[in-house]
Amino acid sequence: MPGWDTFAVVIGGTGGALVGLLFVAISIHAAKLGSSADLRNRAAQTLVVFATLLLASVILAVPSQPDRLVGVEFVVLAVVVAVGMVLLERRAGKGSTENKLSRVLERINPNYTTALGALLTGGLMIGGVSWAPYVLFPTACIAIIGGLASAYLLLTTLSD
Repeated sequence: MPGWDTFAVVIGGTGGALVGLLFVAISIHAAKLGSSADLRNRAAQTLVVFATLLLASVILAVPSQPDRLVGVEFVVLAVVVAVGMVLLERRAGKGSTENKLSRVLERINPNYTTALGALLTGGLMIGGVSWAPYVLFPTACIAIIGGLASAYLLLTTLSD
């Protein structure tokens, strides 16, 4: 999409760096993660949020795509991410929410808002709405901030 290449580079680089850092953190605490389905699935959810940034950047970076095709790609991405998040949530079970940050993340869940933002962007693009790509900005911000908060909670839980 013309004019969105710099945004694609920024969110792709950010997503890639965060995926890498999360993998390092997970590998350091692999034994503890292996013994807890909840922690394993929460880590996977955070990984999916960061990977969604990467995939969104790939979609934006493909040259000369019609806007409606980009919209379809975002809808497919959103559906895959949402289904994955629901499955991981079911496998994780209900964790404790004694932490204030945990309670905030339950209400403003980056897992689902990331998928919803991609779905909204795709739907608007399919509908020919000219400002549709701008929905990606708050979606990416929520994914980055929410994913970082989720990673922080995961790592502090693993360090206990």
